Amino acid sequence: MRLSRLPVTDAVTRWLLLILVGVVSPVLARVSPREPLQAFPLASLPAAARGLVKGNFKQGFRWNDLDGENYLILTETGAFEPSGRKARPNNPTNGQDAELYAYRFVNVNGQFLQVWRVTDFVRDCPLDVTAEFLSAATEITDLDNDGFAEVWMMYKTACRGDVSPAVLKIIMYEGTQKYAMRGTTHITQSGIVAGGDRTPDARLRANRTFLRHAERKWKQFYVEFPSS
Repeated sequence: MRLSRLPVTDAVTRWLLLILVGVVSPVLARVSPREPLQAFPLASLPAAARGLVKGNFKQGFRWNDLDGENYLILTETGAFEPSGRKARPNNPTNGQDAELYAYRFVNVNGQFLQVWRVTDFVRDCPLDVTAEFLSAATEITDLDNDGFAEVWMMYKTACRGDVSPAVLKIIMYEGTQKYAMRGTTHITQSGIVAGGDRTPDARLRANRTFLRHAERKWKQFYVEFPSS
């Protein structure tokens, strides 16, 4: 098992059951999304799991792999003004915040365990604030064919009042192991050409299969304001 939070006894039992029913094989020990990867509403999670989720529901998916039945939930708050924040001197406009969250749960014997949570945000922005997922970039893969899913998500954050690059990130998890590529969106508009830089973290650079896929995703989604 890849989930460090699961008891050893559960791991042993699950592997034995998989072997007994003939699931663990070079062909079948792979991520097998359900006809295909299923979207689902937040309300389909038990109340205890829903209580851990902050923000407004954006996307939800579920799939099966060797960890069992998995759930991914993406949420965003949109722009909001935190209560109790004092206005800046000589500026009647309070800054706004925006947050986004990603959660992975796994169903273990009817108990929904939170495996990881991704949190990012913009704080105290007096301009246009952005913290949002790129929905089309959300993806579940098994590129190394080991039966454990890789969960890919991509999002941008910004505080800006003009046409300028936003912070852009790819975050990927395999089990509880995090991989990331960070940079900026690419702008080509009104004579402006800016951004588009990217930096993979050390863990992503060390895995050529994952790095190639991250590079492809970046090229597919990094342009924010294309030239008209």
